[in-house]
Amino acid sequence: MRDLISTDLFAGVEKTITTGISQLMEQGQRISIISDANLLGALSIAPLEASLIDSNFPYRRRIGNIDYTIPGNSIVIHNYGDTKGVLWDNEKKILSISETLSPALSGHLGDDKIGPLTTVAMCHSIAQLISPSGVLVRKIRPWAISGNWIHACMDMTYDPVYSSLKELLTLEGSIRVIPIPEVPSPNVDSLDFIDGNSLIDISDRWGSMGEEGRARSLSHLCRGALDSTSPSTSRLEEIVWNCILASGWEVDLASQIRASSMIWNNKNPKLATSEAIDRLLRSGRL
Repeated sequence: MRDLISTDLFAGVEKTITTGISQLMEQGQRISIISDANLLGALSIAPLEASLIDSNFPYRRRIGNIDYTIPGNSIVIHNYGDTKGVLWDNEKKILSISETLSPALSGHLGDDKIGPLTTVAMCHSIAQLISPSGVLVRKIRPWAISGNWIHACMDMTYDPVYSSLKELLTLEGSIRVIPIPEVPSPNVDSLDFIDGNSLIDISDRWGSMGEEGRARSLSHLCRGALDSTSPSTSRLEEIVWNCILASGWEVDLASQIRASSMIWNNKNPKLATSEAIDRLLRSGRL
């Protein structure tokens, strides 16, 4: 796996993260991992727990609204509008993580393109610091991009951080990027602009089509999205042309996220969050 924390994406938080994690681990005391009860919380906690399990390091999981006194020796994940980045309380030994902005790909004039550096991506960088070659850390590595996939930025404009993470994960072999007809079991039930039977038909003929035929078929498949403002053009391109698949997956990342997000509608949020974390740790999938 490529070293996340040393890439330009994490330059603004690298020093604080490495300092905080180094001191937490050196103390050898049980670490509390605290987050809100939602999908982003689950996707952020999972890599941290994976690394601590790989390292046989004691920890405990605390899920719920972060409105209580936070104990020392903690990693706290904030996913409700905070954009403070990473803060390290050296006295209490508390590492607080919230979304921040990061320069990513440069424009044609050399100007930086800014995008969200999510708590999910940062927690994956922390996991790699704790357990650089851990089995569980490697298993859930493809999910490092998931925070940016969920982010509202994907519906408003181009997300350079998402693109940078996608390239990094592809180059290291954690994911591959394929069009939706090549996904073994895409979940399009919640995509009202895609007809499932038409997708099956295209998938059956995909291998015999040329580039022009494939482009025409997918354009025809998604014509219903042209009459709607949702999804955005950038998200539509990722849903149809750039599906994220990892080794052993039958269902692409976006389909898994759409399906799993419904769990929070029918269950206690704390229970739903814990179940999602446990599923990621067991199978590397949602």
